[in-house]
Amino acid sequence: MVLAVAGMMAFAYVSFEAVAVNRGATIAVAGQVERARLKAAADSGIAFAIDGLGIENTKQRWSIDGRPKTLAIGDMILKIAVDDERGKIPINRLDEDQVRTMFADVGINGNRLDTLVDSFEDWQDEDDDTRPNGAEAPYYEPFGIKPRNGPFRTVDELVEVRGMDPNLFAKLKPALTVFFGDAGGFSVPTSQPLALAVMSGVGENSQQPTSPEPSDDTAMPAFDPSAESYIGRPLTVHVTVRDAGGGLFSRSAIVELTGNKTAPFWIRYTD
Repeated sequence: MVLAVAGMMAFAYVSFEAVAVNRGATIAVAGQVERARLKAAADSGIAFAIDGLGIENTKQRWSIDGRPKTLAIGDMILKIAVDDERGKIPINRLDEDQVRTMFADVGINGNRLDTLVDSFEDWQDEDDDTRPNGAEAPYYEPFGIKPRNGPFRTVDELVEVRGMDPNLFAKLKPALTVFFGDAGGFSVPTSQPLALAVMSGVGENSQQPTSPEPSDDTAMPAFDPSAESYIGRPLTVHVTVRDAGGGLFSRSAIVELTGNKTAPFWIRYTD
């Protein structure tokens, strides 16, 4: 597989060089060539992860608890990690108490907390009746935004909800999902700390402390890849590529193994 990946990357590089020479603009397209190499490497990293997730020997199968793996391809270093979507907060399946816990556990309180909770609920409910601290279509119209009046289609859509801002969204996003799947319930062994607090009921109204955010030098809970099947389980593959010249490219994809040998996986989403 490594040879096939290397061949694909070489083809991408040669193709861009040929275009540059024919147009007499090698310098002008150098950035495009570099980006093509990095992108090809990132796509290769996703392919490697899918292959690792599908290994039948559970002792060799890749874990889905976010532990990064490092891979070298030529002068490029790939950092690959796999997150379990079932270890995140399914924002389309929350009750109001869980929504309140989600925002409170990242430091929101007072009037802003009430605004976020009511606006979150207003965004999803089918009616046009504004909750006491919420927002419906008239509020969003000056911003050119139309509330969904239904489930969130992407996690990024949450940034448009009244009371949200980029800093708050950045704290929430790693723990959120709209691809929870139907292959089982919430997974504690692969959960994000915020997701565990929300889904277990451990939050602002509990005497139990929430889990701290993990750091690079904090040991993550052990996960046994042989304990559960990956079939039908949405998983996010994150790939970051760096090359010797300082180039950087990142890509994520949500994949789902099918158990079908003719179509062994689906790509549910790519960024």
